[in-house]
Amino acid sequence: MDTTCSADPNLVPATSRRLRVATRIALLVTGLTGFAGTATLQAQEKPLTIGVLAIGPRTMPVWHCAEGITPAGASEPRPETVPFYVIGLLDELAKLDYVEDRPENAGKGGHRFSLDLRMGTLQELRGFARAFTSKPVDVIIGISTSVVRIAQEETRERPVPILFPGISDPVGDGFVQSLARPGGFITGVSHQQVQGSGKRVELLKEMLPGLKRMITLRRPNYGPAEHSMKEIRATASRLEIDVLDWTVGTRQELEAMLAKLQPETADGIMILPDGFVISNMDRILETSLQQRIPTFGLQDFMADWGAVAAYGPSTYQAGEHLARYIDKIRKGARPGDLPVEPIDPILVVNLKAAECLGIKLPLEVLQQADRVIR
Repeated sequence: MDTTCSADPNLVPATSRRLRVATRIALLVTGLTGFAGTATLQAQEKPLTIGVLAIGPRTMPVWHCAEGITPAGASEPRPETVPFYVIGLLDELAKLDYVEDRPENAGKGGHRFSLDLRMGTLQELRGFARAFTSKPVDVIIGISTSVVRIAQEETRERPVPILFPGISDPVGDGFVQSLARPGGFITGVSHQQVQGSGKRVELLKEMLPGLKRMITLRRPNYGPAEHSMKEIRATASRLEIDVLDWTVGTRQELEAMLAKLQPETADGIMILPDGFVISNMDRILETSLQQRIPTFGLQDFMADWGAVAAYGPSTYQAGEHLARYIDKIRKGARPGDLPVEPIDPILVVNLKAAECLGIKLPLEVLQQADRVIR
């Protein structure tokens, strides 16, 4: 009988058993060595450096509600330390197995990265962009059209991939050749804020059936805001709403205009796609809450800050998209080959702000919301 074919392990010759054990040990050692090698490669991998440029820091609004209602926001002015775009970026990088290169993360597996967030005036950001170019960083993120323009100008001699988390017209602004094939070193997310302008008017009318007069705030002669006004006027005319078009060029002009605002002036305020107006949301929302005139925003963070609602692309989701761009660039993709991606609009409703303003929102509006702040 051939004992080596027996199912009983005790009948297998000792030399054969020793050979099998030795083979298993060798395979185990090889596997552990391979795992250690992978971990060593990740540890030795040069951290990806990400430079972020943003106007700011913006001041977050202070809430002042009617008597008897507990303020739902900050009691003292405080700066926005991390933009919503960056929060989404960091969260998605973590999901993609990226680990920030900090001492407390020593020993953790994953691709290392460092993030250098610089906030300031446009003049200050130009200096930061130059520093990023000479450093150099691996990727620059420019938050807003004017900031991307600065990054583009400061990297002409030493090109660096530039990503934007939301621009209305990247082709018209000369950042990309086309949405499908950007070419060059710039790509990112198209937030398409202008396209939702009429829808915002319709939603505000649903929230405020008695809406008769609406204020729009914008810089004069700013392209995206001009295009937005066309949609707003057309929709407002159909819904029999008078539009009070307020144009301002400086924060001082904006504050002077808001100082004249009274409850009888208008029934609502509509925010347009305008970087200047967006950077001054603190004063707009504080006045909105004080005078009990609801503001309708176009980015999700505006609802978080005190607008009764916001309809448009999510800044958080745009940040998530940027993380995926970064991952592709790290793997060898060229920015010019990565299409500009649109972000679908979402509706965020703030019930705390509605309570503060003394507004009871219709159930039909709440059912449309992608997120409700309670």
